[in-house]
Amino acid sequence: MNRRRTTYKVAGGGRCHSFLRLRDKDVSCMRISMLQHRFVPSIGGMQEHVHILGRELVKRGNEVTVYTLNSRDNEDIPCLHLAPPAITQNVRSPGLPEKEAIDGICVRRFDVALRFWSFIWSPGLFMELKREIEKCDIVHAHGYHLLSSVYGCYLAKKRRKTFVLTGHDMLITDDLPLSARILKKIYDLSLGRYLLKNTSKIIALTEDQIEQYTERGGDESRITVIPNAIDLEKYVSCEEPATAKSGKRLLFVGRIEKYKGIQDVVGMMPALLASEPDVRLTIVGGDSGFRHELEGLSERLGVRDTIVFTGEVSRDDLLKEYREADIFVLPSRMEGFGIVLLEAMASGLPCVAYSIPSVRTLIEHGKTGLLAENEEEFFENILCLLENADVRSRLRESGMEYVKRYSVGNMVDLTWQVYGGD
Repeated sequence: MNRRRTTYKVAGGGRCHSFLRLRDKDVSCMRISMLQHRFVPSIGGMQEHVHILGRELVKRGNEVTVYTLNSRDNEDIPCLHLAPPAITQNVRSPGLPEKEAIDGICVRRFDVALRFWSFIWSPGLFMELKREIEKCDIVHAHGYHLLSSVYGCYLAKKRRKTFVLTGHDMLITDDLPLSARILKKIYDLSLGRYLLKNTSKIIALTEDQIEQYTERGGDESRITVIPNAIDLEKYVSCEEPATAKSGKRLLFVGRIEKYKGIQDVVGMMPALLASEPDVRLTIVGGDSGFRHELEGLSERLGVRDTIVFTGEVSRDDLLKEYREADIFVLPSRMEGFGIVLLEAMASGLPCVAYSIPSVRTLIEHGKTGLLAENEEEFFENILCLLENADVRSRLRESGMEYVKRYSVGNMVDLTWQVYGGD
């Protein structure tokens, strides 16, 4: 296979990542099976990534099947708890078809028998994999903590198929209950180690993720760094000058979970309102059990009327939220990649985030956004943007230019190379 080395600058601070890229894009058709917990219309960075990758691979003449769960979020599947009630009651229906085509991708959804933390048991999915594995050329699992990834790896090894792993979920919040921490440790030393030891190729989203793989038993020689991409045409939002916006609307997009840190911004609202009485906060995302606590906090602080919870929204409505916002906030202390930052930049929003490794890959402080080491700095950064239209405009322009580096074409080319296409 004819290859050449190309260097792409994809990080702030002047760092560059070096990738291999194919010279010839005329390729033969492959049958690719992708494994993922949830797929569109479920909203999330992982779902969007697999959708984009699958769609583009289909456009290039490949057959792509996504094996996923009949689920939109954790509220529509039975969950095992250690405290009463032992199993989640009144599980709502996700209302999704078992089989459909989305942008040429064949989507197969399977019911969940039981979930315990991030580990999901879906016998129908496992049986279907066993039946169909012989027909595919590539098995690409999107998730380290997926039992379907482990089983897919086992089947691929047994049938001598190429198995690729992208661990979007390598990082886990450190405030898990003791039972979950014990389970995770057991998984890392057993099924997780088996998965990483027997994976043909591993895709890391950032350079920092390489260590996360290797410390769990992954072979560094099998790892390729390929950042997530963004579908720029969807997000480039408004051509009007930045001065046309009021600068008063904050936006957060993500699952409502404690580790996402949105409670920090809710806690800042009284002080922000004291300086800027018109400021408002919109929180977009499905509830993972933390919304009630956030609503209680906002009530106690007397700021409930200034905060809007939209819940999970459609992709079109999400684009509308990006267009109508003024400042994007990501107070998360843990992110595998942080694709919402790219979406916000592409939509013309200046971003404020905590300075964690994955975020520093995307934001260079003062150039493509503002970074904070603690809550006090986070507050000061928001206040700076609220009070300074010129700073908002400058970050808006630099962010929209920067995000062009994360093109869909580069991501798909590099993934195709990992698959062994020629």
